[in-house]
Amino acid sequence: MTVAQSAKPSSSDITVTLKRLVALLEEDETDEYGILQPSQSAFKLAMRLVVDAYEAMGDRFPKASASTSEEGSIRLTWSKLSPECEVRLVCPATSEQQAYLYHELGDNYAVERDVTASILVQWLEWLNQA
Repeated sequence: MTVAQSAKPSSSDITVTLKRLVALLEEDETDEYGILQPSQSAFKLAMRLVVDAYEAMGDRFPKASASTSEEGSIRLTWSKLSPECEVRLVCPATSEQQAYLYHELGDNYAVERDVTASILVQWLEWLNQA
């Protein structure tokens, strides 16, 4: 007996997030404001954390927007409109810098400096339940 694997829709939240991350690599290297492409260090860390979080969460993984800073770090942002809250993962341009998670709900916000996939999962589940 064979079990058919269900095909994931191409618009699933993880697919959207991964496409947005990869699209950052396709940007011009720089513009008049600074670096547009992420550093390899930032990209590898962001991919590892996103994939590991998705493996833990499955279809509960929400889609994120992705951007770079002028130094080449990556910012992934997960937002919710009602209630207005968000989680931001910042992967620094160099491995000497520390990644961090920012989370906000109304006037309450905090920064997590110990970033692991399980901490990311915890805050994405918090966002899903807010």
